[in-house]
Amino acid sequence: MQQSIDEEALVSAYTTYLSKGDFASAMSWCRALRLSGRAGEAQDLCTRWIDKVDGPYECAQLGIDMIYLGMFAQGEAQLTAAMGAFPYGTNRHLAMSELAIAKYQLGKYYEAHEIFRSLRDKGESANLVRLLYPDAGEDTWRHFQQKFLALSDSIAGRRVGIVQEGGMGDLIMYSRYVDMLLQEGASSVCIQTPPALRSCIKPDPRITLVEQLDAELLECDFITTMFSLFARYQSNPYFPNAPSSIIALPPLHAFSGSPATLIDEGTTERKVGLIWRSTSGVRHEPYRSIDLRKLLPLLENQSCRFFSLQVGELSADEKTLMSEHGIVDLGPHLATFADAAAIMRKLDLLISIDTGPAHLAGTLGCPVWLLLSQACDSRWYDDPRFTPWYASMRLYRQRKLGDWTEPLDEAKVALALPAIG
Repeated sequence: MQQSIDEEALVSAYTTYLSKGDFASAMSWCRALRLSGRAGEAQDLCTRWIDKVDGPYECAQLGIDMIYLGMFAQGEAQLTAAMGAFPYGTNRHLAMSELAIAKYQLGKYYEAHEIFRSLRDKGESANLVRLLYPDAGEDTWRHFQQKFLALSDSIAGRRVGIVQEGGMGDLIMYSRYVDMLLQEGASSVCIQTPPALRSCIKPDPRITLVEQLDAELLECDFITTMFSLFARYQSNPYFPNAPSSIIALPPLHAFSGSPATLIDEGTTERKVGLIWRSTSGVRHEPYRSIDLRKLLPLLENQSCRFFSLQVGELSADEKTLMSEHGIVDLGPHLATFADAAAIMRKLDLLISIDTGPAHLAGTLGCPVWLLLSQACDSRWYDDPRFTPWYASMRLYRQRKLGDWTEPLDEAKVALALPAIG
């Protein structure tokens, strides 16, 4: 579910902060403000505590909360100051991961990547496995650590298992490195893959798909994650391997419904797909998602016909807005990512928040405009418009956390141009 906080919890956090006034209650109040959408107040609170923190743990925690709020330069400074006195262990691993995120966001790719690679090598395997699978148990941890793929390990003739880390978008984007595993000489690859994405992965005798962290995956010669493959293969921010050749639309894909008829009803208008919110509770919420009403500057374009690729229950307000602006609801027809891919091929453009279908569109070469919050994922680096990950994708970024005015105004102007750039 989307991250949020109710009024009662907000009041409770504020009352506790007023009564205690210590660092722990300040950070609880900060997080409550962030989750309630009051980013500016949360940022101000963090700033007031810069000179009040006591010791490396508080310094690091303040830095992490700053990074969640898009305060990357300030968060970098706090974490850098804390690391010298921070003991080895999972807490240090987590803090160093956040420091890498801040540096990627600030355009310090090589500094960030040096940190990230160190966190994905053999020496950090115990910390990484425990953070990724806190409930897995000692046997699974030990097994994973014993077979952990170090950055320098030779994989020639070996079977490599890839466990899921992150969401669908992460899997789609980093799947390009599966090609590189096979090119390097891996005999076969076993990938933990959610059922909804399986129909988009081309059959290959060298690739096995499993749903769970099961015996077939754990019995591979080596075990790794998609994020760790990014650390293994990516040496610079400019030229990632081309989007994965294993992701493709099945040539004879059959829709779960009849959306093709809805899209091809003889319209000469530009066909634009929309995805404005996510149901996953990732760290970037509630700022990653957008209220549909805020897209009104785009919906006023009379030369476009809009199609919702929003999956799941729609609110009464969303249904009303969609009806008022003639937005065609394709959500009920989207049972798998193959359904989404087939629809994208019929659209002129997809406008989306940072979610799995946007990555799928980029992988397939479909035009996609990505709406990014100011505290977006670090993979988008610091360029205002372009991304090396997908040639067909353009970025529209917030300048201020929670304020979509500028990126949507820019998208409105671009949507009015004769050609989609």
